[in-house]
Parts: sequence; C-alpha cells; structure tokens
Amino acid sequence: MTTKPEKLQLAAQQLESVPATAGALIGFDGFIDEIIRLVDTRTSPSEYTPIHTIAEFGQRVSAAAGLSCNIEMVPEQIKLGGNGPIMANNLVEQGYAVTYCGALGADGIINPVFSDFAARCAGVISLCDPGHTDAVEFDDGKIMLGKMNTLPSVNWESLLAQMPAEALRKALSDVELIGCVNWTMLPGMNTILQGLATLLKDSPSRKKLFIDLTDPRKRSRGDIAEVLSILSGLNQVTDVVLGLNENESVQVAEVLFGHAGDDLTARAQNIRTKLDLFQVVIHPTRSAAVASAEGEWFVEGPYTPKPKLTTGAGDNFNAGYCNGLLSGLSPEGCLITGVSSSGFYVRNCRSATRAEHIGFLRAWSDAGGGDMP
Repeated sequence: MTTKPEKLQLAAQQLESVPATAGALIGFDGFIDEIIRLVDTRTSPSEYTPIHTIAEFGQRVSAAAGLSCNIEMVPEQIKLGGNGPIMANNLVEQGYAVTYCGALGADGIINPVFSDFAARCAGVISLCDPGHTDAVEFDDGKIMLGKMNTLPSVNWESLLAQMPAEALRKALSDVELIGCVNWTMLPGMNTILQGLATLLKDSPSRKKLFIDLTDPRKRSRGDIAEVLSILSGLNQVTDVVLGLNENESVQVAEVLFGHAGDDLTARAQNIRTKLDLFQVVIHPTRSAAVASAEGEWFVEGPYTPKPKLTTGAGDNFNAGYCNGLLSGLSPEGCLITGVSSSGFYVRNCRSATRAEHIGFLRAWSDAGGGDMP
C-alpha cells in the first residue's frame, strides 16, 4: 500500500514533470478585499489584543442587544479579492495562460488593485466595477461583509457586449479549463452558464468546467435547485466539477435530498450521482473528499491551528485542485494539490509559485503527511 508521504512525493513529481502549458478562462466576479482584525483590548496606540474567535465576537455583539457597543476595526491589508481573481491569480502563479473575465473595473479602466494581476494574465475582459469586501479575520474563520451593488451587471449580455459570440467561441477553443465561481453573489451567473452551454456543445474537444457556488445560504432553495439543474445539463457538453466547502455541501444535499448525512465521501457521491456530474469535491477546513463515477477519495490536509490568513483559502484550494486536473493527476492527487495549495496560502498570505507548491508538498511529505505548524 502506498503511504501518504509517498503519495505527496508522487504529486510533487507529477507537477514537476508536467509543464503548465494549458489555457484557462476564469470568472466572473471581482472584489476589493480589506482584511480586518477586531480589537478586544488596546494596550497602546500600536498594540492590541484581538478578538480571537467568531464565538467571542458573537458574544460581544449579543451582549449589546438593547444597548450598544463600539468595536474597533484594524485594517491589515487591502488586496485583490473575489473568488475568481484569487483562484485565477494562483493559476497564473503556477504558470498557466489565464484569461480573466469579471468585475475588475468599468469602461475598460482596470481598478489599480487588479493592475498587476491583469498585467500577468494572458487576457482580461472587464464587465463592471468590482464589489468591496470587509473580510474580518479570526483564528477560527472569517466573516465576509460584502458590498456588491455593481455585480448585477455581470451577465451573458454584458459579456457578449465585450466579446461577441464568435470571439468567445474561439477563446473557449483555446482553453482546457473554465472556472465559474461565486454564483451566489452574481444574480446573472445562470445566464452565463446557459450561454456557455450553447457555445460548448459545438466544441471539438471536451472541456472541464469547475464551479463553486460560494455560500448559497442567502439564495432560495428554488434558486439553488435551478442552478443545480443547469449544471446537470451542462455536464452533457463538458466535464462539470462542482466544488463545495462543508457548509455548502450540506445546503446542496438538503435541497436535493432533504438531509445531508454525516459521511463526507458518501455525500459527495450522492450529489454527483443525483446530478450526473463529472466530479463533486467537498473541502472542509482540515480535509477534502471527491467523488467520481470511478469511486470516492478522502485526504487529510496539512492543518495549522494558527493560519495567518484564511480569506481566499478556499479559492486557493480550488486552484490547486484544478492545477491537479490540468496536470493529469488522479482524483486523489487533485485533492492533494488542492489541500497543499491552500496550506501554503494560509501560512504565507499569498499563493505559491509552481516551484514553491512542489517544495511544500515535499516538506509535507518529509513531515510525515500530517498536521504542520
């Protein structure tokens, strides 16, 4: 039996031996992320103790019911955000030719937060101004407070206004992967998925389409059922990979079956079978699972109890998983590249280059394949 350290070494060898020559089209959101910590107690003008957990924050807010409270916010970083740009940025770091389509700036003027990212992409199609997120970081997670009044402009009509159907058809023919993320925040995403299905049905080669719904709890059960039906139809013309974090997988399973069940791999397989998709991936904080027609796989990640940054961790998992797909790895190998990509990101506050990703895999192998600092 192959040990986990041996599997990590194999994934590193495969990434090292396969050049990142594939093209990818990723979209369709765009946010300016302001990373924030909340002050529990301030000891000096430059020093403070943060509110460490979401539960502590909740208790502070609940205690103020009927009264009031004042919580200081400390901005730590302003960076490019949105599920699409973060995922695409990781794939750019891996060396892929990425075309990004989304909300990076109106009237052809790219917001300065995205200027470096846009310059490193193979192409950029901007549909409107970005949204804005206050990403409040805690030791055990994050709370994302979004302003997204510009995002209804992200739809099939606005995309065709920037790139006519034949030009878009040509662009799709040049890529192996299409990434469609943040469905929840993009009310026009269904029109894009349906438009892509129309163009992809004539494609001479079968593409892979990765989609992440991104916390659909604010959308109705009817909305969720509708997009799941669209994805099921899309799989007739392309290999659809549905990526879900643990909460999202519960929401989807409850819409489909009325319950989720406790077993992660069984849940992934049940969702995949019901929708007849290529793969369903579920990635909790500490692990990940994938189901395909050939079976199910589960991998424990390189968990750290003290991440430096969690905002964007899921997007880096998605990119790492897609990196594995594009590199020809097995489903289990794709899980490994997914959790290691996220593992590097939460420790270093940035996406890994291909060489760094390979080095992280080997360091994780040398550490025995378990949790890491």
